[in-house]
Amino acid sequence: MQMHKILSNYILDGEAISVNEYGNGHINKTFLVTTSNNAKYILQQINGNVFKNPEDVMRNIELVTDYIRTKVALSNQDSSRAALEIVPTINFSNYFKTKDSYWRCYKFINGAKTYEQIENPRQFYQVGKAVGRFQRHLKDFPIEKLAITIPDFHNTPVRFQKFLEVASEDRYNRGLGVFNEVKFIWDRRHIMGIIMELLESGEIPYRVTHNDTKLNNVMLDEETDEAICVIDLDTVMPGSVLFDFGDAIRVGASTAAEDEQDLSKVKLDIELFTEFSRGFLEETKDFLVPKEIENLVNSTIIITLECGMRFLTDYLDGDKYFRIHRENHNLDRARTQFKLVSEIEKHKDLLEQIIKSLL
Repeated sequence: MQMHKILSNYILDGEAISVNEYGNGHINKTFLVTTSNNAKYILQQINGNVFKNPEDVMRNIELVTDYIRTKVALSNQDSSRAALEIVPTINFSNYFKTKDSYWRCYKFINGAKTYEQIENPRQFYQVGKAVGRFQRHLKDFPIEKLAITIPDFHNTPVRFQKFLEVASEDRYNRGLGVFNEVKFIWDRRHIMGIIMELLESGEIPYRVTHNDTKLNNVMLDEETDEAICVIDLDTVMPGSVLFDFGDAIRVGASTAAEDEQDLSKVKLDIELFTEFSRGFLEETKDFLVPKEIENLVNSTIIITLECGMRFLTDYLDGDKYFRIHRENHNLDRARTQFKLVSEIEKHKDLLEQIIKSLL
């Protein structure tokens, strides 16, 4: 279907005059729409292969963003940029469905931007505040209202079993070249269940979690670099706050891009870890339970390992999930994650001391 036919299902401020691909997401197709009145919107085609029930995804997003904006407004603060704002269709739906795809539209957040890599420590402090504030705003949200959009998304033991299945089948004959990476995962199988065991035992609570808190999913003000809001809410669902902390450190505190091929460049930036943790704990330390705080550093190892395992699983399975832009792209991503795991393990005692000092 032509783009103008899709856009005709939305009431926009002016006529669409340009539609351009936008961002660097792995999953959905994203476009920036500009109108004749210089209004801007984000139009996205939801990846139906990843999200089997787009209606549930959109309902979760609407519930959470409405809740955040209401909570911010009730505290007499400006709620206009506190969360994404869905543009309804002419039929008052939060998505538009064609014969074979789902589309959604958001108001563009003016005066804000995202970063692929941190430019200074203060920015990552603000990212920590944004992720922590997201948790604080939603700590009393009725979690039973949220659907599970991707079952077992951060269930690391389940991800491990899937990895073992794909690796044993090796349908694309790629296994021989990744022996070291497979061994790296296998040697750490004993830590994979820590978070899920704490959730299942009730020692830590289920919370509304973003589940994909990488750096470029946090918007900062273009002028002040202050935290605005988190975006890319497709994976918002019940989970653990440890998922969000671990994933944010995985991306933001690394000294290299997620797909860096020169592994000598992949280190853990201790200052960035400290600044994110400072911002995050300023927003959350008054309501996190002790077991959550005790496992913040463990979460950085587990989630980074899980992500590397997912990249390697996809590589062995023929690159079906993550969009790739070169040969062996998912393998490069996996190796980068595993190098970062090693770096975190090397500094684990120091990181634990930093968390304690911030409290």
